Amino acid sequence: MATIRAFIAVEIDNQTWQKISELVSILKKSNADIKWITDGQMHLTLKFLGNIDKDKVLGISEAISNISDNFNSFKIAFSKIGAFPSLNHPAVIWLGIDKGAESLKTLNEKIEIALEKLGFERESREFKPHLTLGRVRSDKNMPNITKLLKETAFYLVNDVQIDKLTLFQSGLNPKGAIYSIILQKYLQNI
Repeated sequence: MATIRAFIAVEIDNQTWQKISELVSILKKSNADIKWITDGQMHLTLKFLGNIDKDKVLGISEAISNISDNFNSFKIAFSKIGAFPSLNHPAVIWLGIDKGAESLKTLNEKIEIALEKLGFERESREFKPHLTLGRVRSDKNMPNITKLLKETAFYLVNDVQIDKLTLFQSGLNPKGAIYSIILQKYLQNI
């Protein structure tokens, strides 16, 4: 059976991308060995599906449609820069969410419940809404990025409209991941 690599996410609009790309430009000055997000990769992953059989796409699409038909659009605000596992030892650099975090958690839970019925395993870790900015590839210039992260720890981007759920296919090539949209479904207007 043919498989695809897929995930469910909410997208970030172009205006917000411009603001966040300014932040990424500041962080790039560290010259640390980090793979930064680029235009076209701006999304908040709600559920990573991994490699799935193509015949499961229809059921996933129906689940996304059902959730979207019964979930209102909402706004989020990015409020701080963080890193997993910590700012002192970053492996993944992210932008955290303040306003709207509970709505994202509720949306994630609805997706988990719907996909569990389709045979997908629930994520064992707690869902922590965040936008990945970059992934550390090596320790090169790590003190520089750690210092910059601490200096810019508070970064506010307000009122980002979340109005659709998207099922993405993720293809990997030597330059990184390439995303294509399988399904996009608008949430309800308030």
